Amino acid sequence: MGSDREDVTTWEFLRVETRGASEKVWLSAPGGSSTGPETHWLFKPATVQSNGNRQVGDWAEAVAAAIAEDLSVPAAEARLAVRDGIEGVITRNVRPAEYDMDTGRLAMLDRIDVDLRDSLRDRSASIGHSLDNIRRTLDGYVAPPQATSWAACTAFDVFVGYLMLDALIGNGDRHEQNWSVLRARSSQGPADALAPAYDMEASLGFQLTDVARSARLRDPVALESFASKGLARRFDGDLKTPLVDLAARAEQDCTNAGRARLAGLLESVAQADFEALLGRHGGVSEVTRSFAGAVLEINGRRIQDAIRA
Repeated sequence: MGSDREDVTTWEFLRVETRGASEKVWLSAPGGSSTGPETHWLFKPATVQSNGNRQVGDWAEAVAAAIAEDLSVPAAEARLAVRDGIEGVITRNVRPAEYDMDTGRLAMLDRIDVDLRDSLRDRSASIGHSLDNIRRTLDGYVAPPQATSWAACTAFDVFVGYLMLDALIGNGDRHEQNWSVLRARSSQGPADALAPAYDMEASLGFQLTDVARSARLRDPVALESFASKGLARRFDGDLKTPLVDLAARAEQDCTNAGRARLAGLLESVAQADFEALLGRHGGVSEVTRSFAGAVLEINGRRIQDAIRA
C-alpha cells in the first residue's frame, strides 16, 4: 500500500497518546519544536484484524480530511505515513499555541456539570452525551480559529457541520473524546472556541474486506442498506438514529447565520467531484475507491433529502 506515504521514522518522538484503544504516538516534524503544537503530528498505525484483514482506516482518515478541506469544514490535516516500516496515518495537532484543549467530556463537566458515565446496557454511547447537552455546552464558544467562512456562526453551528461531514462519510464515532474545545491561556487572548474536527478513520466502510465491498457494489440494494446503517450510536438517546437524520435535526437548532452557512455546505456537497478527490489518494485497491465513491454519492443524496424535507 505504501507508495504515497510520508516516512516519519526519523521524526522526533514526543510522547505516547494514552487516550483511545489503539497505540498512537505524538511526533514533531523536522524543523519543529517540542513546545510548538502546530508542528506536532499524531501517528496511528493501521489496524490488522486477527483474521489478517488489513483495515483501511488510515486511508479513510486521509480522505476524510481532504473532503473536509474541499468542503471548508474545519478539520485536522491528515496524511498517509509509515514509521519503522509500519503503515498508518499522521494527523496534525489542532491546538494552536495560545490555547489549552479539553475534550468534550471535560467541557461538558465544566460548562453544564454533566459527568458522563458509561451505560451498563449499551456501551456505544456514554450517558449524557446527547445532542442537547452538546448544544448547551458549546453556548458561548465561537467557531474554530482561522475558520473564516464560519466566522459569523456559533460553535454549535460548526459542530452541526461536523455532523453533516460525519453523515457524508459514514463516521459513527463522534464520541465525547472525539471533539474538543479550545480555551485561551490568557484572559487577554482570543475567545474560547470549538476545536477543528479530528479522528475520522471510522468512515467509508474502512473495516470491510474487498470481497465484501465487491458484493455490495454488485447489489444496489445491499449498497443502499450499508449506507443507511450509518447510525449516531455515540449519542445518548440516538443510538438507532441515522447520522443524516441527526444532522437534519441539529440543523433546526442552528442560528440563522449557521443555517445559511450549512446551506452553502450542502451546495458544496452537491457540486463536489468526489471521484477526482478519491483518485488523488492512492495506496488502496480500485474496489476500495469505487466503494468509497458510491457511499459518498448515496450519503450526499440522503443528506440533501433529510435536510430539505
